[in-house]
Amino acid sequence: MNRKIIFTVGLVMFWTISLFAQNDSTLTDTNFYQSVYNLRPVLLKKGKILLNTRLEFPRFYKWYNYKKQVVEKVPDKIVLNEFYFNTYFTYGINDKWNVYTMIPVVDIHHYSPMGIQKGIGFGDIQLGVTYQLLNKIKKETTDYLSLEFRTTLPSGKSKMSPTEYPTGTGSFGFLLGVNGLHKFKKFDLWYTGYYEYRTNHSGIKAGDETGIFGTIQKPFNTKVGSFGVEGGLNAFYNFKSTKGGNEIPNSKNYSFDLYAGGWYKYLNKIYLRFGVPYSIYQNGAWMTKYRVMIQFDFLLN
Repeated sequence: MNRKIIFTVGLVMFWTISLFAQNDSTLTDTNFYQSVYNLRPVLLKKGKILLNTRLEFPRFYKWYNYKKQVVEKVPDKIVLNEFYFNTYFTYGINDKWNVYTMIPVVDIHHYSPMGIQKGIGFGDIQLGVTYQLLNKIKKETTDYLSLEFRTTLPSGKSKMSPTEYPTGTGSFGFLLGVNGLHKFKKFDLWYTGYYEYRTNHSGIKAGDETGIFGTIQKPFNTKVGSFGVEGGLNAFYNFKSTKGGNEIPNSKNYSFDLYAGGWYKYLNKIYLRFGVPYSIYQNGAWMTKYRVMIQFDFLLN
């Protein structure tokens, strides 16, 4: 996967869409909110279609050493390059129901003196639906609450070998989550919690996952668009996977992340988001990695 080509195409798309949006003076507020994690406490209105893409670049300070079975600092002779490109389509069935799909592309290259391990191709495709439970607007506060159900299909390669790195889990996933947004006078509080059940495959009893996210956001409205900054704490726990009754090394995974990010909204139609989650504690180790996440959203109609 040529990253320069991806960035070039992305920039061309961004400027083309920006020019198109500048000529449209009849745009209205679509009343939706998404984080850089693509969680939706507020839904699209009826008939609206949203396209968004997200780029994700992890950078690792520590890794799991399979020989020693411990988390340690990444050796100087080992390079861990990973790149994720996710494309989402969301459609508003009505003002309470939205459906969406996510198509992921994965590009992983791990280099070491022992060889090269690659994982390139499609990841696990997701299909989801969200339902608005609460839309309560008061004089000084506003509350949104939505319920989300998502199915993950094992479309990515799950095989792992000395030369191949998996692009998918090999399991079906069924996620149930609750997403909320409480708007105060000067800032917004966004939160979510979820649990994902994963099916067994190839003799592997896959571990489920649960997590919570909490973020405080501060919006700024200007003549050239709306800006926002945010920060918060995210945590997840991935239960261990087993094969033949034995735990698969490093399959249990948990992390506590500090998160900082921001966004820019133009004409209520174009959103550019960025965020940096920093894993301060993961699998018994401190300061393991950070991720750079860039997201571009465009309302198609």
